[in-house]
Amino acid sequence: MKYSIGKTNRLLLEGLKIGFLLQIGSIGPICMLVFRLSLSLPVSKLLMGVVGITLSDLIYTFLAVLSVSAMKKIQQYQRILDIIVGIILIVFGVLFATTGNAVNSDTFGGHDLFIWLFGLNTANPITIVFIAGIFSLEMSKRDMDLKDASIFGFGFLLTTPIFMIIIIIIGKFAGAILPDIVVKILNIMMGIVLIFLGSKNVFLGKKSVEGGKKMRQRQEELRKLFKKNRALLNGHFKLSSGLHSDMYFQAALILQYPKEAVRLAEELAKKIKENNIKVDVVVSPALGGVIIGHEMGRALGVRAIFTERIDSKVSLRRGFFVDKNEKVLVVEDVITTGLSTKEAIDSLKSAGAEALVAVVSLVDRSAGKVDFGVPRFSLLSLEVKSFKEDECPMCKAGSNAVKPGSRK
Repeated sequence: MKYSIGKTNRLLLEGLKIGFLLQIGSIGPICMLVFRLSLSLPVSKLLMGVVGITLSDLIYTFLAVLSVSAMKKIQQYQRILDIIVGIILIVFGVLFATTGNAVNSDTFGGHDLFIWLFGLNTANPITIVFIAGIFSLEMSKRDMDLKDASIFGFGFLLTTPIFMIIIIIIGKFAGAILPDIVVKILNIMMGIVLIFLGSKNVFLGKKSVEGGKKMRQRQEELRKLFKKNRALLNGHFKLSSGLHSDMYFQAALILQYPKEAVRLAEELAKKIKENNIKVDVVVSPALGGVIIGHEMGRALGVRAIFTERIDSKVSLRRGFFVDKNEKVLVVEDVITTGLSTKEAIDSLKSAGAEALVAVVSLVDRSAGKVDFGVPRFSLLSLEVKSFKEDECPMCKAGSNAVKPGSRK
């Protein structure tokens, strides 16, 4: 497929637009450092630092273009990254606060600044959140293939050196007109701010760990809730995908209680709202996703429709429709291989939908391994072993599988 100059330029401009919005929205310690260093370091060394920052963004942008899940895996190490960033900020802060105007061309070699700023930006949670979250979301909204995403990502990446060079120019201009005493005061103030931010990352970053602990506690509560309602079954089961498993989730046994359905849907809807994902319509695959999909529609204040399987083909029926520009949220009860969800997504695209924004489910049996190319959320996530029929140890032991699911 040949790309017209018009399409290429449009994708580049869209990437530039999103990139500048994110650069402005993520102004923080790195921008402060570049500005401060530009007061006293030569442009050649500063540009080496900009190359380090750009290379870091390039790596994350490349991962985001290839796979949303790849960026999610990086986010699992958030606490370690918090500590690394905190230590780097404290070192810079102490340097600025105690040495007055001693940060000069002798303090850093070009390669030193490259390494420092590359490491800081690579470990910076702000960088990861914006590229893994907003940039990846913008790609998924546009339903880009690899080539589209690469052009869009290149435009996005260009904003890093452009934005940093603008900061350097501002810093050089300020350095030329500010008296030495003002620069010294600025050093001390900058040092104090960086020490504060670094200490916050190192010592208060544990809140993210505590958040993870609360999440694990909530996961355990949900497991108990499923077991209490016999919605989490142990035995020998044949799943809708054809695989065999010793564990089965029958979410309908919880969703038969309206109060529980409402509560679980509101919990899922909270994840969507916290991530600032706008939704116009909820779509769920029948039969399992219909109830939770309807309650998600209620929780988000949007309409809720569902797809159906007729003669092995999944499609929208009953007069249901999705407009081209409507932002679609796909809601499932349980995701194992993601087959039903992917079939629903394909049917929506065939119906003209272009803006799939996220996938949510009550239970994710794949522990996040299934990638739909968009952000995905679940209440209960765990990895459950599944086997092909000819490899199933329970079948080999003489046990017969039962199929409690809705798809025959």
